[in-house]
Amino acid sequence: MIPIIAIKKGAEGAEVYSDGNVYHAKALPVEVADTVGAGDSFDAGFLCGYLKGATIQECARMGCICGSLNARMPGGTRGQPKLEELLNYM
Repeated sequence: MIPIIAIKKGAEGAEVYSDGNVYHAKALPVEVADTVGAGDSFDAGFLCGYLKGATIQECARMGCICGSLNARMPGGTRGQPKLEELLNYM
């Protein structure tokens, strides 16, 4: 059994399935410059929350924030938020 499944949906945010529950998180409304790396940034935000003991809903939100902010700048990593910026959006 796979304990957690996250489905990234771009501008529509994400859905996460865990323990029979479905969690939804919205993407931030940003002016998109480049979506390269946005999925990886989602993963990083989600895992950051997970490793810090956040709820699955919080993890989904963190992932969406990181993915959204990454898309603000071209190049795959230039738009990735630092932890402080991520937490400001929480």
